[in-house]
Amino acid sequence: MTAVLLAPILCALTWALPDGSHFPVKSKARTEGVTAFEAQWFGKVLAQMNEPPLPEFAKDVKADVYRMMILSTWGNSILVRVEKHGTRYSLSARRLGGQAGFELGKLVEAKNIELSAEDSKTLEQLIQRVSFFQLPTDDGVLGHDGEEWILEGVSQGKYHVAKRWYASSYNAEKRGLMAFLRLCKFLVDKSGLTERPMNKRHKLI
Repeated sequence: MTAVLLAPILCALTWALPDGSHFPVKSKARTEGVTAFEAQWFGKVLAQMNEPPLPEFAKDVKADVYRMMILSTWGNSILVRVEKHGTRYSLSARRLGGQAGFELGKLVEAKNIELSAEDSKTLEQLIQRVSFFQLPTDDGVLGHDGEEWILEGVSQGKYHVAKRWYASSYNAEKRGLMAFLRLCKFLVDKSGLTERPMNKRHKLI
């Protein structure tokens, strides 16, 4: 893997997002999206990491972009974004120094990497096995503490978001999260970040 600088992709909005939000908010008229509280919380993390709203990328039908966040109540916020360029993927990883459930802290680590042809092929297979665009946004398992795992994706002009509470430590196999977790683990492994996702000093993946 070699470090690279990634140029931002500028695309028009595919739908109207709430002012300052990175996420569509679900309502009676729109079932796709997150709650207003989640949109504010998740969006604040993304803004602190200088990350763009992913729905903007969906205007380009050729765009293939996926972004994972792990937000631990008592741990650093971790983000990994991958973008496809031909047959290869580039990877951007970010980490904040605070705790996602309290003070987010500043951006303390940023990595930009071009994945090898072999890693890009593996990533492609992992994405396919998740059947991401068929995943419900929420699987109904909720909690007040722990971690939120958020996976966004854009492909063929479509945007989708799926979030899972306690993905790695609460009935992962029963909830059908093994493919989801394998993708997340691969992204963390290839991120180059010096700290793995943790909560109360316990590694999550």
